[in-house]
Amino acid sequence: MESNLLDSLLDLEEQFYQEGYHLGAADGADAGYTEGSVFAVEKGFEKFVEMGRLYGKALLWAQRLVESKTKTEESSAQPAGTVDALGLDPSICKAMPRLPAHSTRLEKNLSTLLELVDPATLDMNNTEDAVNDVDERLKGAAVKAKLIQRAMGENDEPLGAGATVKDVSKPGDGTGSIEDISSLSVRH
Repeated sequence: MESNLLDSLLDLEEQFYQEGYHLGAADGADAGYTEGSVFAVEKGFEKFVEMGRLYGKALLWAQRLVESKTKTEESSAQPAGTVDALGLDPSICKAMPRLPAHSTRLEKNLSTLLELVDPATLDMNNTEDAVNDVDERLKGAAVKAKLIQRAMGENDEPLGAGATVKDVSKPGDGTGSIEDISSLSVRH
């Protein structure tokens, strides 16, 4: 009888280990699901904030393009689906500087950007295909926005509290772009 009592005492450590392991695994699964859900919401929010920022920029650029075209050309009927079909009328665009010379490439890039970041066409499902689609569209939109910014002579830095549109640096001011030679020093 004494050996039976000692055997149960020796197995006590293994029983506590197994009980602790199972409780820890259950708590870890709950905590992992909660932390994963919070992480997913944070990352999704960051992606859609960036999409919204790019969409707002695209809308302003589209309106500025329309404004610059109407000032340089007589207004004529444009087919639906072009940038002109947006019909926006924000008053802030009238106060912004006019765009550089109009080009069809700029208009094409802007139309593509608007298609990529259009909130009505974004898939909000939590599937792998939908997440990959949003990621690809965000990457493509960022590239298009960069192309448009370069074509317009703008940079990506947001304006500060006291800054104006005229304070934003133009190419050739030492920003380090490939076209900028002002940062090169003369060697003797």
